Amino acid sequence: MGELEWVEREQRLVRIRRVSAFMKWTVTVLLGLIFLIGVVLIVGIALPADLMIAPEETIEIADIERPLGEIPQLQRLFISAMTGVAFLLLMGAGWKLRQVFKRFQKMEFFSPKTLASIISFGSWLIGFAVFDLISDPVGSVLLTFDLPKGERSIDVTLDGGEVFILLLGALMLLFGWILREAALIADENRQFV
Repeated sequence: MGELEWVEREQRLVRIRRVSAFMKWTVTVLLGLIFLIGVVLIVGIALPADLMIAPEETIEIADIERPLGEIPQLQRLFISAMTGVAFLLLMGAGWKLRQVFKRFQKMEFFSPKTLASIISFGSWLIGFAVFDLISDPVGSVLLTFDLPKGERSIDVTLDGGEVFILLLGALMLLFGWILREAALIADENRQFV
C-alpha cells in the first residue's frame, strides 16, 4: 500500500469514527426523549387526571378516536400497557442501533459483538413492525370494548411506515447474517496464509 493510499484510508477511518461517535450520541439523546415521551403517554393514558390531562383530550387508535374521560379505567390500563410495549420495542431497537455505532466508532466492524448487535437491531425492528401491525386491531377493540354492540369495532390498517420498518428490519437481519459469514470466510482465509 502506497503512502497516498494509506493517507486516504486513514481519512476514511477518521470519518467513520467521527460520524459513528456523532450518531451514537444522537441515538442516545433520542432514546432519552423516547423514554420521556413514553412515560408521559403511558401514565397519561392510564391516569389522565394525574398528569393534568383534561378528560376531553382524545386518544386515537387506527381510525377510532375517543375522549380519554369516556374510556373505563381498565380499558385505559390495557391501552397504556400496549403503548408501553410499543415504546419498549422501539427503545430496544434504538439501544441496539446505539451499540452498532459504538462498535463502529471503535473500528470493530466484524467483531462478534458488532455482528450480534446488527442482527439484534434487525430483530427488534421486525418485532416492533409486527407489534405495530397487530396493535391497531387489538387497540381498536380495547378502545370500543365498553360501547354497546353495534358501536364496537375492529379496525385493521396497514400503512407504508409499518411495511418500511418490517423491510428495514429484515434487511438489517440479513445484513448481519451476511457480515457474519464474511467474517468467518475472512478468518478461514487468514488461517490458510
